[in-house]
Amino acid sequence: MKPRIRVPANFGKEHINSPVHGNIKLKLKDGQEIKVNSIIMSLNSPVIDNLTSNLTQSTLEMDDFTNSAVDCFVESMYTGDVEKLEKLNFEDVNKMAHVFKVGWLSKKCVLFYKTDILKFENNSYREIEFACEIASRAHFHLKQKQFVSLFVKHVTFDLVSKNTFLQRYLAGFAKVPRRRIDTSLAVAGKDLNIIGNCLTAYLSSNFECAKFDENVLYLLQKLDIGKFRQTYPSQFMELVNFLSEILEESESACDEVKSTITSFIKRRRTILVKGEEIQDTDSANSEMQLEDFEGLEENIDFGCKDVQSQTANVRSVWRRPLKSQWEVIQPSPPIHSVQFITLGETGQQRRIGLYFRFPADKGLGRGFEMKCENIGTSVWSYFISGCTNSQLKSEFLYNVPRDKVKHWTVTKTFTHLNVTCNDVTVLNFNFATDHSTGYENSCQIWVKNCSSVSFWTSYAENLLLKSQVT
Repeated sequence: MKPRIRVPANFGKEHINSPVHGNIKLKLKDGQEIKVNSIIMSLNSPVIDNLTSNLTQSTLEMDDFTNSAVDCFVESMYTGDVEKLEKLNFEDVNKMAHVFKVGWLSKKCVLFYKTDILKFENNSYREIEFACEIASRAHFHLKQKQFVSLFVKHVTFDLVSKNTFLQRYLAGFAKVPRRRIDTSLAVAGKDLNIIGNCLTAYLSSNFECAKFDENVLYLLQKLDIGKFRQTYPSQFMELVNFLSEILEESESACDEVKSTITSFIKRRRTILVKGEEIQDTDSANSEMQLEDFEGLEENIDFGCKDVQSQTANVRSVWRRPLKSQWEVIQPSPPIHSVQFITLGETGQQRRIGLYFRFPADKGLGRGFEMKCENIGTSVWSYFISGCTNSQLKSEFLYNVPRDKVKHWTVTKTFTHLNVTCNDVTVLNFNFATDHSTGYENSCQIWVKNCSSVSFWTSYAENLLLKSQVT
């Protein structure tokens, strides 16, 4: 039975490399070794505990990390502090905390990123780029979204400085890694005209389809057309017209290029709402546009009949759910997907909950809950029972669009819980790796098939649910 010792704790760094207690060898890049105690390391890391206790390994290879990072990691395990953590070894220390699942050290790294790395002495491009690249790599390689979220939240740009930063950050566009494109979209936020201008400038340097390399195609596929079109309609149309001209002038474009550009151009007149197409047309008999939907918020007392009178498409699938009552809904297994729309600006502190019932859990289930913490900045917290800490305001959805009308889709598969808002992925929770410390076993029920899903909300009038009640 393991001793009941809470970590982090100070075991004394003087015991590092002890010839008596050091029963595990850590092999570094240059052939050096550090002797550590397996119990101390195992108390901090369930991964090391498994390697030493169950797999009986007495030597651990650490050549993927710098010597400075390994020194910092080991000393932290022994002292419960991060005195040796610095900007130059931060990424490797954070990676080790992630790989070896040292939860408390991961939290220290997040705090260090916020207080030290995001503290710019000269507010220079190099300092900001350094912090941005750390966040970008952590998101791409470790699936840690919080660093990009912190960067976007705490680095203040006016429109001019944001434009300048992103132009330099995306310089040499053809060769930049795709993660930079994703990060740039997050930094740009609603200012997608900056991304559009960068793309136009790059393509203008060689006015032909040959410039449509993989990064251009990737960006065209990732760009939020609806948001760009709504926020900067004139610049959006300039980009569309520019792409149209290139396509018309070129005779050598490959099928993939033609398909991507054609798809992008067609979407200039279409707003996609997760499975339904609402065409943007001047016809008096047109279906409801997103702009029309936004107008509904002005009348909080609108009823389902008001929505039904505007579009047959919505009438057939959308309805208002019961307030503060659980309703059983039946999405198609094995992938369970629930869609709903939040309307207007009266939703702060409102909660939305989904309850997944699992036959393998003796008919019991697990819940997912989300709440709007701040409408102005579009901050939403979430909670997944059996996976995250048992309270809201501890985990947050990432990069939620600030649109007044939000079309949400919550999807549970056998590996992930995915949440999108207006076609933007705001959560892609991996049950195997993203759970909080201490939830290694309880989170496993989520990978099972569930028999039903129930929906609950504290919203009154300003929410529509796409589902059939059983």
